Amino acid sequence: MGELFALERLTYRFENYERLLESLLADGFTFTDYSGLERDQIVLRHDVDLSPAAALEMAQLEARLGVQSTYCFLLTTPVYNLLETEHVRTLRDIEALGHDVALHFNTHHYWDDRPSADDLTAQVCAECDVFAQLLGHPVDTVSFHRPPEWVLGVDFDEFVNTYSPEFFTRTRYTSDSNQKWRLEPPFPGGRPDHLQLLVHPGLWGEDERPLEEIVDELASDCRDHVERYVEALGV
Repeated sequence: MGELFALERLTYRFENYERLLESLLADGFTFTDYSGLERDQIVLRHDVDLSPAAALEMAQLEARLGVQSTYCFLLTTPVYNLLETEHVRTLRDIEALGHDVALHFNTHHYWDDRPSADDLTAQVCAECDVFAQLLGHPVDTVSFHRPPEWVLGVDFDEFVNTYSPEFFTRTRYTSDSNQKWRLEPPFPGGRPDHLQLLVHPGLWGEDERPLEEIVDELASDCRDHVERYVEALGV
């Protein structure tokens, strides 16, 4: 039964996400972190591009099922300010639920072209240091935002790359990007022995909404936030 459901197309509702996880558990999979991946294991990753609040809701859902995952947050995004008190609290609440918190690093924020290996490493480590200050412990797992080709299938000495060969080229990699599971099933080629599963919390909700509506609402919220800031300046 779990096998059959996990091959279906999905609507992007938390209810269906929960059923997907239950089907994976029913098929004997366990969930692990980026310390290693073995047969019948899944490393579940969340790139938090849009909504820390949705990430916390998804983390709570997973915790109720006993599922462990890794939540990757951006430091360089106009959508949310990770240094705000409510978002720092979200990071800590997610960790308290038994999940890992990691860095979602945006190379496009710093460079148009490929940087030197030293420049890339220095900037990634600088952002990891910020996470360490927020959380009170080292953070060394990094997911690249809109990953350029030159980070795919690459190992780094200074941090764990979620696109390293162990988690990307030597295992199945499946993502819900752009709500594509509405048109195709998560595992069209059948269930793998082990995989890295990427889910974006901001795409999911109590009710399914198209991506365009989600983005428009987010843009409106950001405009309102800027307008309130400017009004407070008396401009």
